[in-house]
Amino acid sequence: MKAQGPEILKRVEFYAQDIQILTELGFEVQIATRLRDMRPADAYFVWWWTWAFAPLALAKLLGRPLIITGVLDLWAWDQRPWHQKLLMRTALCAADVNVFCSEMEFRDVPARFRTRAPHYIPLSVDTERYAPGSGHERPIIVSVGWLQKGNAERKGMYDLVRAAPLIHAAHPEVRFVIIGEKGTAYPELAALAASLGAAEYIEFAGPLPAEEKIRLVQDCMVYLQPTRHEGFGVAILEALGCGAPVVTRAAGAVGEVVGDAARLVAGTDPVEVAGAVNALLDDPAMRDSLRARGRARAVGTYSLGRRREAIAALLDAIG
Repeated sequence: MKAQGPEILKRVEFYAQDIQILTELGFEVQIATRLRDMRPADAYFVWWWTWAFAPLALAKLLGRPLIITGVLDLWAWDQRPWHQKLLMRTALCAADVNVFCSEMEFRDVPARFRTRAPHYIPLSVDTERYAPGSGHERPIIVSVGWLQKGNAERKGMYDLVRAAPLIHAAHPEVRFVIIGEKGTAYPELAALAASLGAAEYIEFAGPLPAEEKIRLVQDCMVYLQPTRHEGFGVAILEALGCGAPVVTRAAGAVGEVVGDAARLVAGTDPVEVAGAVNALLDDPAMRDSLRARGRARAVGTYSLGRRREAIAALLDAIG
């Protein structure tokens, strides 16, 4: 697992889901988020190539299999420090199995780097938990993302705030709820909203309990994430599972995740983003259509059961 405190495993769905899957498959799961947590094990399941060196070394020493999964973010490769590149390339060729979460990275990473035993197992959504609600729409537009500087830029949060006044001008009843940790980008985003006269209808809600977040996504008129790049797009998939009408960009792996179940914008221009959202707000039938298509795609292609079966088959194969 990535070298952060154990509390992150409670907040981030894809960590929690894989721990649940491994436990349900009959494994005793020991969590290691720091070097001192490392222990001998029958197998090692690691999130992120950047953090694989220590478990990889221990697995090799003990002769145990090691699986690495995650998102490599090939788009940011040239900006990484040399030592990080070295660690990642070493992990790619030394792991027993490399599991990529998107078809994009399953195709592109092995084409660029020596990669041992590449597999594709997409991330998933718990479609029983992330499910449609009562069907009662509220006049809110929701977005979810960690408001740390680089991440907020990548997720299109600045573009969302710039588009908000154009949406509000056409639909003054609508307000915006941005859910996520208030990191280094939050003061800038709040100041930007204030400078645009949008502070009264943009709420930076911070991190919310999962059930409260799910309720907001279930009830929103639009889930908006004009992202600039995604190695997968978990929050977008969760919105599809909840039956939210999604407006986003086909950036990185987003296109493969949403298929025809979202309204896509080509760029990040506020006028274009606002136009796509306003068109949905004006068209209840289209919102209903996207709700149904999004839910069907989450259940049919990205269910938790599909990832569980694929991980079980992989572990049996290397067993």
